[in-house]
Amino acid sequence: MKLLSSSKKKKILKQLNQQFGIQKLPYLLLQFGQNKIRFYSRALSKDELIQLDKNINIKNIGLYALKHEKNEICLTLNGIQLLKSQITKNILKITDSQAEQWLKGNDLQIQTTQDYKILKNNNEFIGCGKSDGGKITNSIPKEKRIPKERKIN
Repeated sequence: MKLLSSSKKKKILKQLNQQFGIQKLPYLLLQFGQNKIRFYSRALSKDELIQLDKNINIKNIGLYALKHEKNEICLTLNGIQLLKSQITKNILKITDSQAEQWLKGNDLQIQTTQDYKILKNNNEFIGCGKSDGGKITNSIPKEKRIPKERKIN
């Protein structure tokens, strides 16, 4: 576990603002591994967290909210739900049929700009995917996908 400094948090917030229009991050940011960032809402102080990590080696705390790679951020479903009231950029509205394919874990063949998109269907945000210009790559974890044989009503 690594507590992100205020300067790194500002850098991430700046990137979130550029990509998705997000203006505020009212959470403590914790990094696990190379690029996974979790949001923590401070039931414990920073010092208490650091001391706890030294004593028991915390593997996970907070909510996994985003993946930060190079100069891009991919929001998880949790991150999208926590920040949805602030998301104003890179929103891609999709049809019910496309939403069903997405929720089953399929990539979507959609022509759009090459960057991360927040997918929206019927006023609900349903995920974040990377567009290469002609395809949006699905990033929904297998355990959160709807089984392929199941029909959504």
